[in-house]
Amino acid sequence: MATHPTNIRFINPSTLATPPGFTHVVEITKGRTIFIAGQVAFDPSGKIVGQHDFRAQTQQVFENLKAALAAVGTDFTGIS
Repeated sequence: MATHPTNIRFINPSTLATPPGFTHVVEITKGRTIFIAGQVAFDPSGKIVGQHDFRAQTQQVFENLKAALAAVGTDFTGIS
C-alpha cells in the first residue's frame, strides 16, 4: 500500500459520483492549496444530468464544484 505525506488529503465527497481511478479533491494542507478534478454533469449516482441540455449540464457541473469545495470547508468565494 502506498503511503502519502501527512500534509496531503485525498477526498471523494459522498455527494459526488464515485470516480474511476482518480480523486475528486486533493488538499495540500500546508499552505492550503486545493486541487479539484475536472467535473462532468453526473449526479451522485453516476447518471448523466441533462442529456442534450447544455444549461442543465452546466448547472450540474457547478453543483458538483460546490460539493467539492464544501468537502474542504470552502465555497466559490474562497477561490482566487
